[in-house]
Amino acid sequence: MFRIVRLSLLTAATTALVACGGGDGAKLGGGKEGAAKALFAASQPVGQGGSTNSQSLLRQLASGAATGALDFKVDCAKGGTVSMKLDVTATGNQGKFKYETEYKDCNQDGVNSFDGKMTTEIDMSAILSSGQLSMRLKGKLELTGDINDYIDADITETISATATSATSGTVSIKLDGTIKTSDGSYVYANESLSITVDGAIPADNSGKS
Repeated sequence: MFRIVRLSLLTAATTALVACGGGDGAKLGGGKEGAAKALFAASQPVGQGGSTNSQSLLRQLASGAATGALDFKVDCAKGGTVSMKLDVTATGNQGKFKYETEYKDCNQDGVNSFDGKMTTEIDMSAILSSGQLSMRLKGKLELTGDINDYIDADITETISATATSATSGTVSIKLDGTIKTSDGSYVYANESLSITVDGAIPADNSGKS
């Protein structure tokens, strides 16, 4: 009898967990702006590492000193890394640098982490002429933590070069392209948005009990 009761209790507990989402985390919330905020968070360490190293590479290319490939890692704000690989023999044309980036437990908000790969092209001419950082981002990142979702991007993001180091307040970003999440596909046509930097990436808890 005790064994039957214990089995019944275990079954009931398992059913309750499934009804509550099984601890798998919420989906990304905030709709179009939430997707933009997640992309901005993911692009911050890439922008920091890419713009700094691209400026150095511009000087090396001008002097003829840059050859082969350049690999380096950027630390994310709350743990994890983004690895960036650049083949200088196939980039540097008119100040544009193309990186293959890999995210490993990259945590920017202290709650959620990015994993996956993206191709990122950074246009240094925009930084040099106007202080704006223009990044073309293409690839898919899995988001885990309080949120269990993904962002699949094919988009150009333009922000102030100083925004990559922002930890509070708001920043203005311009997006041109698409971001897909489990909730749908969002299209941005040179759209300007104001993003709140501090705080976690928004979660949609409507499907959680």
